[in-house]
Amino acid sequence: MLDARQGSVPIYQSAMTPKEYSSVLIALDLINHPAILLHRDGSVMAVSSKASKVFDSEFSVRGRRIYVADCQSRMKLEALLHRARLVSEQQAPSVSHLAVNRASRRPIVMEAILRSSGSSSLPCDVSVVLLLTDLDEMPAISQASLMEVFGLTPVQAQLASLLAKGKSLEEIARDMNISPGTARNHLKAVFLRTATRRQGELVSLLSRLR
Repeated sequence: MLDARQGSVPIYQSAMTPKEYSSVLIALDLINHPAILLHRDGSVMAVSSKASKVFDSEFSVRGRRIYVADCQSRMKLEALLHRARLVSEQQAPSVSHLAVNRASRRPIVMEAILRSSGSSSLPCDVSVVLLLTDLDEMPAISQASLMEVFGLTPVQAQLASLLAKGKSLEEIARDMNISPGTARNHLKAVFLRTATRRQGELVSLLSRLR
């Protein structure tokens, strides 16, 4: 968990202890949800380890505030934080989405969970949970998970994980040092074990395991 001031480990004075924040953020990291916790005033309370790896020169935390270089994205973020303060007065929580544009890379997508006054699922001092998705990153799928969930062999799991990364069957055959025909045979076996029929359907299914 990172310190919003020092770029290493946070925290803001709050009802939760640093250990409790850390437990929440570690759990989110384990299920591949890089997260930032925001106070009701918009200041950064805590940053997960995986969220810190998303930071670059165009998106980061500076002085306990989220820094966004792109002007339009920054205005949208400010509007979202203002909306979060209004939502906190209501009974029902809400979810908003925001894309942070970057000059030379794909956007970072934020899923913002806005706390309501009646919510008991978030600490009382946390107003917004930001879940981050870096569209330039392709999280790896555990081959062990594929073997356990679908009963794939190690070779089949390797092929499936490479498909999920966006590689073509020809590229995979080269990477695995097998012939294209052998790769196609392994793919047919993966289709059978996953109850899928096409590569697009298979990749869509596998993406849910990230």
